[in-house]
Amino acid sequence: MIRLIIFLASIVSATAFAYPYYGQHWPHRSVIYFAPSQDEHVAQFELETLLNDCALSSRDIVTLVITQDGYTQPEWVEQQFDLGALFNLYRVNPDEHTAILIGKDGTEKLRWGKSTDWPMVKQTVDAMPMRQQEMQNKQDPCSI
Repeated sequence: MIRLIIFLASIVSATAFAYPYYGQHWPHRSVIYFAPSQDEHVAQFELETLLNDCALSSRDIVTLVITQDGYTQPEWVEQQFDLGALFNLYRVNPDEHTAILIGKDGTEKLRWGKSTDWPMVKQTVDAMPMRQQEMQNKQDPCSI
């Protein structure tokens, strides 16, 4: 019986510190980029997020980078979340590069490897029902 209680407590604690932790519907979508270390693929991902900043912001997409060796971007991620629990929660091999798009409903929408196809990410988000409603209600701030 005590083993069952300990097992259940360990599952709950891992889930409790997983990202995001605050409700059924979240105010943003997330792209979480997992990697073994802060390498050239991480640097490329971070550069591309800057280049796509307007498109990501207009779609309420927050990007996070989490590496097995402890690097996080933004830096506060390491202090707020159990990084090992995130690798486990999203079933990511810590020795591989894996990116995951998570919708506002908290479910995984898209998963890919080292390099990011940003048009595919934007197309996937734009096809979501919640995004369709958002597009009807506001103008695209990235259009010229």
